[in-house]
Amino acid sequence: MDSFLNFRGLYGENQLDSLSNFVHIEALEIRSKVYNWEIHEHLHTDLFQVFIIVSGEGVLISEHKKIVLNAPSILIIPANTLHGFDFKSNIVGTVLTFSESFFENTFKNQPHIVLEFNTLKQFIFEEKSDLFDDILFLKTKVARELNTNHEEKKYVLHALFQLFFVSLYRLNLQKQNYIAKSDNRTLVYFQGFQKSIKQSLHESKSINQYAKELNITSVHLNRICQTLVQKSALQIIQEHLIAEAKRYILNTDYSISEIAYFLDFKDPAYFTRFFKKQTGFSPKKFRKNEDK
Repeated sequence: MDSFLNFRGLYGENQLDSLSNFVHIEALEIRSKVYNWEIHEHLHTDLFQVFIIVSGEGVLISEHKKIVLNAPSILIIPANTLHGFDFKSNIVGTVLTFSESFFENTFKNQPHIVLEFNTLKQFIFEEKSDLFDDILFLKTKVARELNTNHEEKKYVLHALFQLFFVSLYRLNLQKQNYIAKSDNRTLVYFQGFQKSIKQSLHESKSINQYAKELNITSVHLNRICQTLVQKSALQIIQEHLIAEAKRYILNTDYSISEIAYFLDFKDPAYFTRFFKKQTGFSPKKFRKNEDK
């Protein structure tokens, strides 16, 4: 599937109110049925989604790859992740959508959990799973809380989301059979590196410069990145650049040349080659497909 869309809200919508604390929940069947069970490949630049699939069948399409969705299961889709679906009409489930900032604020003191869910993941459960039942219970509590105006609503939602994701985090650790969790200093360095990248996207900085800001060597910085996300420091910088480029391409009317200069590319042609190598699409095609 070559065409894809970008939505500033939920699928089929381009409006989003109160992004910083946005949380939404709905039955998976509602929106899917409107689109005849086929959700075209798209992305959300600022929204994080969780699909809780109770029963039925479907296929996830992400960057030309197809993944069979088994039930019961939970699908994690971070922001800036291309995804689409081909559901069967027997699909039953729930979609939780919330802003990246809401998720990051919920786990501001547990950065390792934020890190763990920064890639697309599918959790498959046994037919009769106590953990899946616990997660369904938490989902029901979230839905009820969203429909109330009780005092301290925000804090209750944060607490429910913490329980929800900590349960999945523990399950993920068990599946991957980690020997030991990375120490806090490693996480602090990595978070500092990511923060510095976001602040420096409009200027060219070397890996050595980023490392010096953290008072470590470039070798140490690369080792940290490989340990935590199995990527080099350069790859992480490039991913941030691509995410920022997508935001400009999809959410502004700036020309491709202007966007290239904003991101400190001296040559728009090189920016075009870089973007296509990373995404499979030229910037112009990426924008054109979004407008369809």
